[in-house]
Amino acid sequence: MSDAPWDRFEGERFRDELTKYKMAHHPFKTHPFFDRLERGEVPRPLVQAWVKQFYPWLASVPIAMAERFSNCSWEPANDRYRRMILDQLVEEAGDPKGKEPGHPELWLRFCEGLGVPRSEVQSAPLLPSTMVAIDDFLYTNRINSFYVSAAGSSEPPNVELCARLLPAFRTHYGVDEDHLEYYRLHVTADVEHSEWIGQIVAGFANSPGVRKQMWEQMLRGFSIHALLVDGVLAADGAAAPSGKHK
Repeated sequence: MSDAPWDRFEGERFRDELTKYKMAHHPFKTHPFFDRLERGEVPRPLVQAWVKQFYPWLASVPIAMAERFSNCSWEPANDRYRRMILDQLVEEAGDPKGKEPGHPELWLRFCEGLGVPRSEVQSAPLLPSTMVAIDDFLYTNRINSFYVSAAGSSEPPNVELCARLLPAFRTHYGVDEDHLEYYRLHVTADVEHSEWIGQIVAGFANSPGVRKQMWEQMLRGFSIHALLVDGVLAADGAAAPSGKHK
């Protein structure tokens, strides 16, 4: 019997194995940058450079969700999955009637709390690494079935990361509560989103071929998030890529 998880497991057991691997190996868990950030060891100018590059990627998330939604066909069996994707899309983009701000807006407010005006964030030149990360993220959500692209989502490890960084930004970087809504929200909101992602993965992990695609999409997601950080570090000359991303 092969040791490959896509051959050994299916359905919910495969979902659990995928999630366990993601929680242990995602750059949110393994990249030294986030450990240093949690301890307050990243210089403020470097943090400010990172938040400016993370913004355009975050602004592309609603577009990726729209691509994922468009790949979820009309059949009644997919009704509940379409609702899950649409709910996440609206939360990411913001209520169209202006009742709730989207996540890019919350990130801009966070940037302001770090001392970076939103105009500076929105006009910051994109590093080549940021452009590649965004292009790949949108591309994979466009060409893959919605359940394969969902497998690459970063919601589960993002819950843990936000729980770690929320007190760090309060304590080490002096960001006040009015500017921390992005992190407070993701400690709770991504728990529900993680459950939905898990339901989608478990519901379609019914063949070795599909499960292998899901696993590879997860690894591709790792590369995207590592690139977003490593590109900023390389541009700053702060550090070489860690080489820990599996």
